[in-house]
Amino acid sequence: MLCIKKNRAYIFTNHAPRDIVSRYKNIQKTDHIIAVDNGIKQIAELGLKPLILIGDMDSIEPEMLKKYCNILSLQHPTEKNETDTELALDWCLDQKCYSEIIICNDMQGRFDHALAIAINLLKLKSPVGEKISYPVPYRIESENQSIFILPDNIEFNNCQGKLLSLIPLSEKVVFSCSQNLKYPLNDLIIRDYQSRGISNIITASSAGIIKTEGICLAVLEG
Repeated sequence: MLCIKKNRAYIFTNHAPRDIVSRYKNIQKTDHIIAVDNGIKQIAELGLKPLILIGDMDSIEPEMLKKYCNILSLQHPTEKNETDTELALDWCLDQKCYSEIIICNDMQGRFDHALAIAINLLKLKSPVGEKISYPVPYRIESENQSIFILPDNIEFNNCQGKLLSLIPLSEKVVFSCSQNLKYPLNDLIIRDYQSRGISNIITASSAGIIKTEGICLAVLEG
């Protein structure tokens, strides 16, 4: 497998949506397509070429397995500690070469599975102190939402009017300041039992957030 730092990995889960925020049409030939179990069905419908198939294979139709019998396949037992998506994510991380990892999931299946995928993002936190411009390198994408772990310092460009929700994953999340949000985050603390970070709005073409403490899940609409 040829893998260089510019490669992107797209993980197609069982609940891969019809399209994603960054659009399937923007997938390049140099990007790597990872099929998670029956996620290979969406890959086939899009006419993409999967690099590898990962999972317990309990939901794949026999015709699909036959069609892709020549690609690399990592079959795991049905009874295991990790979900198929987590196994695929771990495989991507083990390659140590992807500039971006995009998990394609509509987040509309079982709540426990959707929540587990969001929690798996904790494996993909951005480097501490480094300024990141959206889109962040590691994220989940549905048709109309991007979900990621909020970096300490993030800049949003061309996101005016979009909803942004911030959900604490630690006991508290402390924000130093924000720019061009309808509800400013300046010197704000959000506790893990509070929902006050839901449904903020980006009010200008350029916006930013500086977080000084805690782990926060971000959900950006559109």
